[in-house]
Amino acid sequence: MPVAYDDAKRFDLAIPVVIIGGGACGLVSALAAKNAGAEVLVLERDRIPSGSTALSSGFIPAAYTRFQRAAGVVDSPGQLAADVMRKNNGEADPRMVDTICSASGRAIEWLADRGIPFVLVEGFLYPGHSALRMHAVPEKTGRALMAALTEACSRAGIDILCEAQVTTLHADSKHRLRGVSFSRRGQTVEEVGCGALVLACSGLAATPRW
Repeated sequence: MPVAYDDAKRFDLAIPVVIIGGGACGLVSALAAKNAGAEVLVLERDRIPSGSTALSSGFIPAAYTRFQRAAGVVDSPGQLAADVMRKNNGEADPRMVDTICSASGRAIEWLADRGIPFVLVEGFLYPGHSALRMHAVPEKTGRALMAALTEACSRAGIDILCEAQVTTLHADSKHRLRGVSFSRRGQTVEEVGCGALVLACSGLAATPRW
């Protein structure tokens, strides 16, 4: 995605937070930004919010949640982090793993409080994990999880613009991102300024430096 540098660039419309990507990462980011009091616009390339999450089982590992405690499951963020590091053969940044695992339980409960109907997946131990800690919506599919997240965003008043392909990022000479250009259905190019830009458009999962 090209970046255009122009200190004089101005936008007719500006949104405090613009998020590129309407998958699970983008929609959760949108809910968090909205909860913090910001107006949010999500730009999604596809016809509906989906992303790779819609193709998955929608299982989310999280430690020390109220769902686990209700089921009598003993778990901790440290235990989850140890399992994650063992599964990736120690290749991940341990500080990042610890940070994510420590926040995982609170994140699941925060989303549940906003209407995502999580349940603890029971009946089998997910490969590589030492405790029952997979959380999912009752249908146990990624598509159903995305539907629940999309509905939560709708209730929160978050604008999601689909079939919007971001083509250019706009920044100033100090490399501060100021807005984006995007095309609708491959035709009209539109622009929107932003105070903060969230890249939730995937493509970085297999990049070691991230």
